[in-house]
Amino acid sequence: MSYLITTTIDNVPHAITCNVKKNRFELIRAVTALEVGKAFCSPNKTGAMSILNWINENDKNLASKGLTISPEAKFL
Repeated sequence: MSYLITTTIDNVPHAITCNVKKNRFELIRAVTALEVGKAFCSPNKTGAMSILNWINENDKNLASKGLTISPEAKFL
């Protein structure tokens, strides 16, 4: 099972993606399969937790969004 780092903003699910050009993590909508496909997806929960811990320690803006780990299947 694969995992996403997610939150809900204004009743719309969002997931973390990695913007390589800007060298940072960002939130994107996660409503359609295409959007979910662009999200950062960890093949295991431990990997997702490591990324979430890094975000919480290093990106106060994203950390303030109430991020959680969710199964990818929940969004497909």
